[in-house]
Amino acid sequence: MNRLLGITVSTGIIAIALLLLVLSAGGGNPLLYSAVGNVSTENQADPSTLAVMTTEESETILPLMDDILGLSYDTVLQLVLSDPEYAARYLTSYDSSVSRLGTNALKIRLTATDIYAYDKESAALGTSMQVILDDIIRFEEIAELKELYTSEGNSSGLYELAAEALLLQNELNLAALNYEDSADVIEDIAEKYNLDASQIRESVTLIKQLAETASETYGYGSTVTDTSGSITLSVSPDFAYYGDTVTMSGIAKNTPANLSIYWDTNLWGSAMVNSAGGFTKSLTVQQIPAGTHTITVQAGGITSKTVDITILTQPSVVTITKTTQTSGEIHRLLTVYGTLKAESGIAVRNAPVSLYSEDHILIGTSYTTTNGVWSVSSELIDGGYAFYGLFNDPSFPLEANMSELYPVSIIDLTIYYILLIVAVGILIILVIRFIVRRKNAAKKITALPPELQRKQTGNTLINAFKDIFSRKGKTNAEKLSALYLQITSALAEAEHIQNISVLTPREILRMLAAPAEPIREFIPAYEYLHYANVTVDSEQLQRMELLAKQIIKVYYENNE
Repeated sequence: MNRLLGITVSTGIIAIALLLLVLSAGGGNPLLYSAVGNVSTENQADPSTLAVMTTEESETILPLMDDILGLSYDTVLQLVLSDPEYAARYLTSYDSSVSRLGTNALKIRLTATDIYAYDKESAALGTSMQVILDDIIRFEEIAELKELYTSEGNSSGLYELAAEALLLQNELNLAALNYEDSADVIEDIAEKYNLDASQIRESVTLIKQLAETASETYGYGSTVTDTSGSITLSVSPDFAYYGDTVTMSGIAKNTPANLSIYWDTNLWGSAMVNSAGGFTKSLTVQQIPAGTHTITVQAGGITSKTVDITILTQPSVVTITKTTQTSGEIHRLLTVYGTLKAESGIAVRNAPVSLYSEDHILIGTSYTTTNGVWSVSSELIDGGYAFYGLFNDPSFPLEANMSELYPVSIIDLTIYYILLIVAVGILIILVIRFIVRRKNAAKKITALPPELQRKQTGNTLINAFKDIFSRKGKTNAEKLSALYLQITSALAEAEHIQNISVLTPREILRMLAAPAEPIREFIPAYEYLHYANVTVDSEQLQRMELLAKQIIKVYYENNE
């Protein structure tokens, strides 16, 4: 028995040792993610920036990162195969994956990790692919126009096409360089999470080949005449942030007076040549992606040399400032207001801001005004909510950001108005019933025999018995009290009632064996006149004196 127990214990110790050995041996590879609450180990790649995600979160984030790698290759491949239409479709899917990655990274607070850097570089990569796609499409249009102008003998048109093709070629080369830079960063981060980055590395090679052969493919290259010396251009500063002013100045010789300023291949503004042949123009950096861009000046088919400028990114600040509630078609109409600014405090205009509920459901999207104000409206049922605003648009040189949660209570006042009206109605009914009951009770107390009610006529024969039981100089109330005392004393003696002075009139009446009619009228009448705090007039006193005489008469008759 002891031997079997020893074998069992030994086997258990060996199993635990093997398990620890396996666990320690498995630590040689970088972690795909670090579970919440775990401490980063020395085996992790760049542990200070490795994303901290739960298993559920990693199952959302990592597939999006992998989709970005594959879709970037698919887009570039379609460009190489001269199929811009399919390239545009893949690029749309690519942008959707990048947007979803950015939104999820913000939701689980990964802005300080390499996941967020991956998303930023993916957005820049998408911008480069969009520029290359647009340039390829325009190259095809230029090729068609070249054939047309050649058949028409339109030499000036051919010269303008050649100048534009030169601009496109420069932009294409710059976009290819930007693509390679972003791809390098994406590849490094992907390898940390054991993702296959071979496709994006291959796409870099394809992009370089596309840029090198583009001018030859579409009929331009070294054949373009260099006329850049006719326009000199300088740009200050050579790097800028959102909202900064960029000044372009130079000299234009033998050109039209109206100059066109291009940002990459997009018309940015215009400038006029002065009498001395100089020009200057200041423009503001707004919806321009971060990175290196080219500025050129054109006029009459003459193009200046390109000047590079670097647009730097800075954090954005999204806030929710207030909410309003009005009556909607079905439910309460809630409108949420907020602002979008750069970290420098400059308002961001024409930028999309999306409003989400706390459970990450999209409520709506709005574009900011010139003051950076945005607003989103939606009809919601009664209840408690919390919302946050999200900005994530790589076409601006601003980092994505989300506001703090803003709590809101939705209250439809209609039902409360109805309940208030019902409550007021019930209160009014209760008050009326209370008043009516009080009046009825007062009628019961104040109802006197007809003989005791005040009469408008003069004295009757009863006046003959005036002051029969009273003395001169007393008030009617005092006379009535004295009369009551005499009557009750007589009744107490006849009925053998003890301590009658402490009994109330009603108690005395209940203790009488068979009270006669005058007694049943006298005692309630006295109770009213004495306790109701009314003035006893002469007629009332006379009636009470008459009743007293009748009571005494009945008393003596019954005791003879």
